[in-house]
This record gives sequence, C-alpha cells and structure tokens, in this order.
Amino acid sequence: MAAAPTYSRGLSKLWANSARPFTRPGPSNSYLRVSCACFTNNHHQTLRNGFSELTARFKQARTYATTAAKPARKSRAASRSTTGTKRAGPKKPAAKKQGVRKSKKKVATKPKAKKPRVKKAPTKTAVAQKARAARVELRNAALLDKPKQLPATAYTLLLVAESKGSHGSIAASANSVSTKYRNLSPEERERLNHEANANAQKNAQAYKKWVQSHTPLEIKKANNARKQLTAQAKAAGHKTTYRQIQDDRSVKQPRNAYSYFFGDRYASGDLQGLSVGESAKLIGKEWAQLSDNAKKPYNNKAAADRERYLEEHKSVYGVDSPAIKKPAKAT
Repeated sequence: MAAAPTYSRGLSKLWANSARPFTRPGPSNSYLRVSCACFTNNHHQTLRNGFSELTARFKQARTYATTAAKPARKSRAASRSTTGTKRAGPKKPAAKKQGVRKSKKKVATKPKAKKPRVKKAPTKTAVAQKARAARVELRNAALLDKPKQLPATAYTLLLVAESKGSHGSIAASANSVSTKYRNLSPEERERLNHEANANAQKNAQAYKKWVQSHTPLEIKKANNARKQLTAQAKAAGHKTTYRQIQDDRSVKQPRNAYSYFFGDRYASGDLQGLSVGESAKLIGKEWAQLSDNAKKPYNNKAAADRERYLEEHKSVYGVDSPAIKKPAKAT
C-alpha cells in the first residue's frame, strides 16, 4: 500500500481550485501504484487523470515558490575566491609631471671665522694666589739663603756683646753702646779691631764658598730675581733692597761707543772742577757734534768688546747670550 503524502498549504490551495474530489491520492508512477479490486477500470482512469492534473499543478506551484523565495546559493569555492580578493578602491588620479627645475650654481661662500672664546675674568682669590706663587718662585730663584755674617767691625762686636746680656732690643741699647764705644781705651779698641778683621776674612771665605756652590748661570738668574724683588718693594712703598751677589766668574757687560768716548774725555783732565752731571752734559754735546769718521774708532772698540762678551757668555754660562740675535747698534 502506498504511503500518504504530507500536508502542504500550497497543495491545499491548488486542491480547492480543482473540480474533482480527492479521495485517495496515489503516485503518478504506474509501477508503484497498488491495484485495488474495489474500483472499476473507468473509475481508475478517472482518478488517474485527476491525480495527474493535480501533480502537474503541484509541480508548477513548487517550482514557482522555490525560485521566487530562495535565491541560488553560491559554491564555497566561489565565495572564498570573492572574499579572498581585495576590493579595488577608487583609482587615484595620476600625478602631474612637474617640470625639471634647473639648479642654480651655488656661489662659494667663505667659511665664517670662529669667534674667539671670551675668557672669564679671574677672581680676586685666583689673582692673589697666582701673585703669591710667582713671588715664592722669584724668592727661590734669588738665592736668599746666603751664610750668616759675623760682626766685621769693632762697633758691631761691642753691640752684639752688649745685646746678649740685655733683655731689650738692639735698638734700645744702641745709645748706651755708642757712648761706651767712644770711651774705649786704645787697648780695647785694638782688640776689637783685630777680632773684627778675623771675622771679615771668615765672612769672605764663607761667602765665596757659598757662591762657588752655585753655577755662574744660577748666580746670574739670582741677580735678575733680586732686581725684580727690589723693584716690587719700591713699588709697594718699602725700603727693602736686595743686593747683587758678587761673583768673580760673572761676565762683564759689553761697552758701547759712547762709554769709550766718555772715559777718554773724563780722563783727559779738561773737566776738572766740574760735577759729574755738568761733565756728562758737556761730553754729551761733544758726542752729538762728532762726525761719523770721528766716531769710527769708538764704534770699532765697541764691536770688538761685543764679540768678547758673546764668547765669554757662551763659555762661562754654557748658553748663547740673548744679545746674539740682536745686531749691534751703531751710535
């Protein structure tokens, strides 16, 4: 027996429009139909015709409904291909070609001169420290550590002897020592003079030994330092003086042409009775009025003495004289 068809709203609508009643639907395929002996052949033919008409209508209705309601599905491969590809955006307008600009020739510019760095002014403390260090160095070069001198006169011997027993200063006892020195007997004076002469000889030996312990160049530098110390003391208002060190090895300075002329004129005896200042004025006027030929002998003496000085400076001090770079001035 054939299975009953399922209920369908579309089928019910189609069936309501049909003129024939629906008693027992059956399949359109004749091979699947089950024969029934309760109906005649004519009756079977009428049912078959009605059912075929109903089937045709049902196919039309089903085809129409499926095509209208459900859109056709795309395959997975097609969907993947469409989603995988990027959507092409709107094309950008082509950039306009700019004309090639001709580069201007660059003018060679001179490099800017670097500004010198402005040094900061040193502080007062730094200036004072620098001056103090320079003064210490100058005093070290002056060789102020000379040996102590013994009393070399009768008066100094008496003064030292009197000051040892007194608790006051030497200046306080100077008046009493002066009175005592004037009232010395000849024997006491002779004893003090003998002792003072011995001390003078000892002083000279000790001084010479001390000078010889330094090189001639060190003594020369020491004398230059002493000159500077004396000038600084005078500028500061002090009366302190630093005597020059006496060294027999020192090289005598060269004489100029005028000094030779001055010596000759002063030794001639024409300026007797005149002071040194008056004599110097007259000799200076005579020198200015001399011709070049008259000055030539004195210039030759000065040139020869300069050569002597340069040679001795090199041999004694071991260095060339700074004057060797300067030509001799003709006066």
